[in-house]
Amino acid sequence: MPEIKVTPLGAGQDVGRSCILVSIGGKNIMLDCGMHMGYNDDRRFPDFSYITQNGRLTEFLDCVIISHFHLDHCGALPYMSEMVGYDGPIYMTHPTKAICPILLEDFRKITVDKKGETNFFTSQMIKDCMKKVIPLNLHQTVQVDDELEIKAYYAGHVLGAAMVHIKVGSESVVYTGDYNMTPDRHLGAAWIDKCRPDILISESTYATTIRDSKRCRERDFLKKVHETIERGGKGANEPQGPNLFLHRADGEKDPQNLCAEKHV
Repeated sequence: MPEIKVTPLGAGQDVGRSCILVSIGGKNIMLDCGMHMGYNDDRRFPDFSYITQNGRLTEFLDCVIISHFHLDHCGALPYMSEMVGYDGPIYMTHPTKAICPILLEDFRKITVDKKGETNFFTSQMIKDCMKKVIPLNLHQTVQVDDELEIKAYYAGHVLGAAMVHIKVGSESVVYTGDYNMTPDRHLGAAWIDKCRPDILISESTYATTIRDSKRCRERDFLKKVHETIERGGKGANEPQGPNLFLHRADGEKDPQNLCAEKHV
C-alpha cells in the first residue's frame, strides 16, 4: 500500500490548536487550524515551521479543511493564511463560514484590544482570510483538483460541524473532527456513508468518559437553577458574547457549568 503520512502540527496529545497535516497520493491537506487557549505566545499556534522554514505555505498545501467553528479548530486560520501566508482553497460548511469570523473577531478583541497582545491577526486579516473560503454542502463531493476529492458528512457536535472523507485515487482518509453520536434537543447524531478508509483520524478527548444520561444532566441543571433562585440569587445563563452563546450543546460539557463558563 502506498504511504500515507499523518503529522499532527498541534493537538497530538493535548486539547487545543488542532491541526493535522495529511500527505496522501502526493497531496498535502491541512485538517483544521486551531489555537491553544492555554498559551499567550507563539505556542498558541500550530507548528507551521514543520511545513516550511521560509516563505509561504501555498506551494506546499493543496487545501485546508476546517471541521467546525470552535477556536481550538479554526482560531489560527487568519494567522496561517495572512501572516504565515496561504492563498489556496479553504473548505468549510456554510454555517461554519457564517459563524467562524464572529468568533475570530470576538477573540481578537479580547486578545489585542483588551489584553494588548501583539503578533496577532487584525480584523482585516479575518476578512481577507474568509474570502478564500469555499463553502461545502453535506454529502457533496468536491473535486479540489483532478486527483483530490473531498466529501463532508454531518458530525453533530455543533451547528455546521462536519466529518470529511478525503480520497486520492484508491487511497482515502476519514477525519472526524469533533463529533457526537448521541442526539439531543439541538442536534442529531453524526452520520457517514459506509466506507473503508485506509486511515481513520478520530477525535478522542472524551473516548474514556462515561457520562450521566441526558435526563440526569438536565435534572441536575434545573435543580441548581431552582436552588439558586430560591436563595435569592440570579441566573447567569444569558450570553455574554458570541463564544458563550455558541458553546457546544451536545453534552460534552456538564450543563450545570455552562451558565458560568465562557470559552475564548
